[in-house]
This record gives sequence, C-alpha cells and structure tokens, in this order.
Amino acid sequence: MTLNTSQLTTLKNEILTDPLKVGYSSYVGISNVALAGMLNATTGPGAAIIQLSTITKGSLLLQIVPWLDQLSTSQTVSGTAIPAATVTKWQQRFQTLQAADPTIAVSSILPMMDNGISDGIATAAQVSSITTKIGSRAEVLFGSGTVILWQDVQDALGS
Repeated sequence: MTLNTSQLTTLKNEILTDPLKVGYSSYVGISNVALAGMLNATTGPGAAIIQLSTITKGSLLLQIVPWLDQLSTSQTVSGTAIPAATVTKWQQRFQTLQAADPTIAVSSILPMMDNGISDGIATAAQVSSITTKIGSRAEVLFGSGTVILWQDVQDALGS
C-alpha cells in the first residue's frame, strides 16, 4: 500500500507525538526499520481491536460450527427452544454461505451475525471473534491489512 499525502502527515504526527507512548522517540532519526516494526506490532500499547473488512468463507464456516450445534440441539445458547422456522431460516443461510465467494465482506454479514445473537444461536463474544482481530497501530490508523514499510516512515519524516 502506498500512503497518500494525508496518511503520511498522519504517520508523521503519530511518530512525533507518540500519543499512546509506544516509544518512537528512541528511534526517530536512528532507525526507520525499527519505527516501522513498532507500527506493525500486534502487541504493546499501539495494538487494539479492529473490525475486519473481509473474512474468508472457509474461516467463517469453521467459526460458525457452534451455531450449527445450537441448531442441531434445537436449543438456544441459554437453553430455550429454537422455533422450527428459525432452524429452517438458518439452514438456508448456511447453504447460502457455503455457496458464497471465497472472500466475504464483513459488513455484508454483520446484520446476519447480529441476527444470530437475537435468535439465540450465537453469543456476542462469538460474533466479535469472527468480525474483529487485534490490529497493529498501522491498522488502527489506516485500516485492516495495512503494513508500514521503512520507506513510508522515511517519506513521512522526510529523512
């Protein structure tokens, strides 16, 4: 990904102000590689939970196996009976998902995921584990999948 002028300004501000106290100042002017590594780290003060933009169909299907278990027992996660119409609705949805493209936009399945919670076959924690991940500071700033290169740091700092 090539950063545009606005993103380079944001990156420069991030490095020079260090709002989350990541520790950039020790490396400014010394190692753009180290700064890029800090921005790409998925641990430490810069990392945070981010919304995924896409998910693979295979990953999604594997992660909703517990939902199928709920349907097969005809009981919600809280133990109440699942109406037959709800079971049928979800069986149809699973068939549709199996025929879906290999990569699915998370925004397109969020309403269905939320409906899984309201229908009692999924928990909010299950949905969150499917639709979010721990992202690096670069991903928090610029979106899921962003990787900052040392050249990006160099361009942002003008050094």
